[in-house]
Amino acid sequence: MTSPKVAVFGEALIDMIQQQDGSYLPFIGGSPFNVARSFVKQGIDCTYLSPISTDFMGQQIYASVLKDGVKVPPNNRSEKNSSLALVYKDAEGKPSYRLYRKGVADLDITADALLAMLPVDIDVFHTGSLALVPEMLEVLIPVVIKLKSRGVKISIDVNVRKGVETNHQQYVAAIWRFVEFADIVKVSDEDLELKGLYGRPEFHAKAMLDRMQNGMVVLTLGEGGSHLITSEHNLKQAVHVPEVFGDTVGAGDTYFSALIARLLKADALSPKASTEKLSDALRFGAVAASLNVATVGCNPPTCEEVEAVIKAL
Repeated sequence: MTSPKVAVFGEALIDMIQQQDGSYLPFIGGSPFNVARSFVKQGIDCTYLSPISTDFMGQQIYASVLKDGVKVPPNNRSEKNSSLALVYKDAEGKPSYRLYRKGVADLDITADALLAMLPVDIDVFHTGSLALVPEMLEVLIPVVIKLKSRGVKISIDVNVRKGVETNHQQYVAAIWRFVEFADIVKVSDEDLELKGLYGRPEFHAKAMLDRMQNGMVVLTLGEGGSHLITSEHNLKQAVHVPEVFGDTVGAGDTYFSALIARLLKADALSPKASTEKLSDALRFGAVAASLNVATVGCNPPTCEEVEAVIKAL
């Protein structure tokens, strides 16, 4: 099997993360961008497709892209501003966000432009988070329809955030629309509640699965672990507790990308894959997330680092 290839679309931004003394330090982040970095760490060929700003923060983001080995199309820059997120942390290190997202570079693209720069031989197209907004429906839906006709798998991280849109219901409706085209979706119990779905997370995850065609839903429950749900499976994985704790920034991004990378390498990104391969990917993702949580900010581990921990278990 040839080396898997993926493409990622979605925000790259500057996380201004609150420190213990109340000050803020800048970190390059954004869920899809974290996913792209993590894919590369897992040995996956990854192209990042969202435009990057030409402003000062954009120059830092672009330098990070090159440093991390993420591929970018030529001349895919925007004169619009980089996006900014203020990240507040509670006593347990759990983040909450204040987002600055209007008129930003990473959404400055048309469907035709995005289709023109897509690599022709990708296995997976990943998007999600702050790209799942109403204004992007006319951009991304034609792209995912075209890709699905080529046999490309569509990966979506729901990753709901407060304050992304003035009309929250329109935002939620757009997310549901995107999910209908996905082959694999990650959603957390917090995402479900922010969509107005309270109570049993597994029930709502299965309802999400019903909107998909032959899909897979990865449900994360914080300290409660995770599930991989298909029409035939509900596989469970406990959290892997790190030896030290930094914060949870980027933990979900690391988890999902490591899980997908593991499935791709095993030719198992399918609800028809064996229980053994699906369970192995769940465990791999959980260990990857724990290594990220042991640091401050999003710092995805390499494939070798994850395998070393699993070998020592």
